[in-house]
Amino acid sequence: MPDYEIKTIEGVQSSTRHLLDSFKSKITALKSCGPEISKLLRFGFDQKAASDLASEFFGSDDISYVAIDGTDSVDEQLDLLVFYAGAFAYCGFMKFEEGDISIGEPTPMISDLSVSAAIPLSEEDAAQVFGQKTESGVEVDSERLPGAVMHLAEYYLARKAVLTDKRTKVILLDRTLAGDVGHLNWSTKDLIDNHLSILEGMDTPSGKVTNFDLQLARMLLPNPKLGVPSPRSQLLKYAAIELLLRGERLSVQQIIGRLGASSARSTKLQEEFGEFESEHRIFKQLFNFELNEPVKNYWNRVIYAADVVAEHVFESKGGHPLRFKKAGKECWVTADDFDFLTLIFIYALVREAWARNLLMIGLIKDTSAAELVKTVVPILAASGLIRLGVELPNFNSDKMLLQTNSVVNSKGTPTPWHTVDIDASFRTMAPEADPKLKKREARVRGSFKNVINPERTFVKCYIQLWSSEENPTIRSHVFSFDRPVYHAYDHWDEITLHHFDNKVDEKIKPVLHFDRESPMTNLAMAILTKMAQEVIPEALGHNFPLFMADKKAKSVLGANRQAYLGAVSLEMSKSDLDQQVLFGSRFRDYRSQIEARRKK
Repeated sequence: MPDYEIKTIEGVQSSTRHLLDSFKSKITALKSCGPEISKLLRFGFDQKAASDLASEFFGSDDISYVAIDGTDSVDEQLDLLVFYAGAFAYCGFMKFEEGDISIGEPTPMISDLSVSAAIPLSEEDAAQVFGQKTESGVEVDSERLPGAVMHLAEYYLARKAVLTDKRTKVILLDRTLAGDVGHLNWSTKDLIDNHLSILEGMDTPSGKVTNFDLQLARMLLPNPKLGVPSPRSQLLKYAAIELLLRGERLSVQQIIGRLGASSARSTKLQEEFGEFESEHRIFKQLFNFELNEPVKNYWNRVIYAADVVAEHVFESKGGHPLRFKKAGKECWVTADDFDFLTLIFIYALVREAWARNLLMIGLIKDTSAAELVKTVVPILAASGLIRLGVELPNFNSDKMLLQTNSVVNSKGTPTPWHTVDIDASFRTMAPEADPKLKKREARVRGSFKNVINPERTFVKCYIQLWSSEENPTIRSHVFSFDRPVYHAYDHWDEITLHHFDNKVDEKIKPVLHFDRESPMTNLAMAILTKMAQEVIPEALGHNFPLFMADKKAKSVLGANRQAYLGAVSLEMSKSDLDQQVLFGSRFRDYRSQIEARRKK
């Protein structure tokens, strides 16, 4: 055996032994940490309390649910890329009784409440539609477009379902709501700042969509009862605009006082209002600020335009689904546009949830998040809310720690259980030492550029729903779910965080259910546990309606794939375009063909 092969094998063996030894040491340490980790867990749920809350919250003990999942694919046909994305829904009834929840068998929703699109695109147009600018130029990732279209399809279908059937009160998505909002809010900034959105300039019954409309729609998900957006840091100017949207005329000092913001922010807010006025002309007058009347309808314009574009993509009655006519000119709907549309539809769903008492649940199967152990536990310790007798092993993700603990310490971890609820904003925090603070207080900074995402909007926890009665070490996977915060059922009085930003020390009041559990999480646990009992190995402990929606999406893709690819081939063969242009092989394909023949 050559020396280089021997060195390779020895290197792999040594690395593998190192990883296994490291994992063994973590497991050994974990055996003594069971009682400490249990301080973060809440076991079981109260069925009667869940049923009582359901009747109060939903206004009925007999409602409907919808579970939505999607799929996507990419194929090549000569010089064309053919993208497919779709979302499909299963629905059923849900009846709450004092001692139980009856969950109806999930059935496919009628065809007009499923959305899909097969999109052919030439390679020369690919960079324009879904290319991403980098330091070295424009990179084209063929997986980006179908992923973005599928992402939009799922939220578009969810909104369509709740608007079509008023009895639908529970929406299950195979997505992280908070994670999607955080990512899309950040990734669409350049699209809006550079005036590249397909929505800008569109005509609506409330007027043309302006760039300021899109700026507000990207950042503003208002709920005065929750105090969001919070009047701090990068959010203060949007909290001020939201206050002025109510029709008042206020000075900067009055706005600061009304919002309860730090007076040290007055000068900065005055400057930011000046920038808004200079670029967008949104105020009737300066100093005593009052918004121009058209600004107040920003959301109506944006959601109307978003509906029009999404309908064109998924329900196109001719032409190309990504070619949209605006002001008499055809434009491409890009992957960045899909991201922004997705963000708008998530916001639209959350607004519906708050206005109509809907329960949205985003269930996440696999996650590498580590904020529970690396952020929340140190903050709880610093605030005096928790005392750990031993240090927790350094696992790379919350899920790996909790999954391993549930097996190693299975007797002390009965299912179902969930972790304490934590505000989704914790994911963007890093703890800082400050021994001067009182109990129930801690100091944090933003983990990236000292920016902390909005608090009191989404709440998250980890869950495990099933284990074997005969052998408790045999159990389902640990998942996580997030949901919107509801002002009447969640609380944010257990901890106060201090954040030093731009020479101003501000306070953050995140949702944390450590001392007192949320009745809404108890209701969600009752629903999810009941939906996780189907005796199918790959669905056990997960969510059966979402499992069925996933199977439906994949089966539709399998059944339709050859049909839509055949349709593309037929149109290409009928075209009078010089086919030699399309049949000309790319070099990488040509090289692969020659190498394959040589091997034979």
